[in-house]
Amino acid sequence: MGMKENDYLCPKCKGHLNVGGQLVFATETQRKHKGLIMLNPKVGEYDYKHHTKFSLEKGELVEFKCPMCQHNLTAEKNNDHAMILMVGSEDNADYELYFSKKAGNKSTYVVAKDDIKAFGEDAMDIDDLFY
Repeated sequence: MGMKENDYLCPKCKGHLNVGGQLVFATETQRKHKGLIMLNPKVGEYDYKHHTKFSLEKGELVEFKCPMCQHNLTAEKNNDHAMILMVGSEDNADYELYFSKKAGNKSTYVVAKDDIKAFGEDAMDIDDLFY
């Protein structure tokens, strides 16, 4: 038995975003280029895959959308971050997972009911995220 991975869902349609060990998103860059991006679902890992003709410029803000319902995943509380739902494999608890929409920015936040954990070298003070 391998370690069961967390499940990741679109907050709107509740469709599953993880396929074959990757998170799949439809994205659009500020330059209006569209492409699919596959992110490493491990919190704190920032490698991703995309088509060779689709490129991200460092620092560019990227819109992340659900590939199923096209819902824009931008977090209501912070427009520089996207938010998806995460169901923990160990505890089956629901979390909100926030990650930076800026290409090359390494910051992720896992939010439970009253607990926030920050990951990544670019993570800000939690207070700056939501206030």
